[in-house]
Amino acid sequence: MFDHIFLFIYIITVGVTFAVVALSLLYWLNKRDSARFNTFLFIVYLAILLLLAGARFYWEELLSGGRAVVIGTGLAESAGYALLLYFLPATVNHIIGRHWTGLRMIASITATIVYFSLGAVYLLTGFLMPISLAAAFIYFLALTVILVDILKSIPQIQRGSTRVTVLLATLLTVIFLPLVLVGRLLGETAGPWAVSHSMRFLFFSLYYFWMALVGVFFYIRELTIKVDIHNPAHGVPEGLPLTDREQDIAESLSQGLTYGEIAENLGISPNTVRNHVANLYKKLSVRSKVELIGVLRGERPF
Repeated sequence: MFDHIFLFIYIITVGVTFAVVALSLLYWLNKRDSARFNTFLFIVYLAILLLLAGARFYWEELLSGGRAVVIGTGLAESAGYALLLYFLPATVNHIIGRHWTGLRMIASITATIVYFSLGAVYLLTGFLMPISLAAAFIYFLALTVILVDILKSIPQIQRGSTRVTVLLATLLTVIFLPLVLVGRLLGETAGPWAVSHSMRFLFFSLYYFWMALVGVFFYIRELTIKVDIHNPAHGVPEGLPLTDREQDIAESLSQGLTYGEIAENLGISPNTVRNHVANLYKKLSVRSKVELIGVLRGERPF
């Protein structure tokens, strides 16, 4: 009975998730830039993972299918969820225009490899407790580094809706993935703490459901807000030593537009936008995007 209830929850989640896929596609078609297209591909990727989770549950629990299919879909799932630990920081890097650096990259790659390895070992042999526990410790350490780094970066995201979306997606992911590991570990034990595959499947469904709701919130908000670059909500203060082109870019930045959106509005390349922004950093004596936006909005002295 519970299996069919969980399946019903899953079907609702699939519906909401594919609504987000459609909204993401509409958002990209509304203004075709690389950032929006990459986001669309990432959401399609999550939808594929959701379908894999459902296929595995249906085959293993409802049909009692063969082990080869279960292992195959399980390995694909583990690889997909492991890559989330790379794509999530990469998405934040893209939004705020920064590059991978030492500890940030090491933590993401380590967490990705360890998570997939633990999933593969679990599927093929069951957890090897001493080794698996040591690997899990390394994983949680890397995950903590990723979480702290993203939380420190969120204030640099200018758009409020984007900031909230990244925060919620990060928190959901760093809560969900450890729960999956703990659920698998407890699934190997007996007694009152044992966690069935059905309950773990419910974790998957609820994670995707809440992620989908976050996506619906973001895209409905973005698709209903229109920004006019020639009538900025935040006027750039007069007297700043800027060229006409830098003035245009400054006004766009003060509205929270991305580099891709600015490039499309002004008919220039994103690299040209980055070069102008670098000049703004030098001219206005700022060291971060937060400080730059503060000066452009008149919230910080120049």
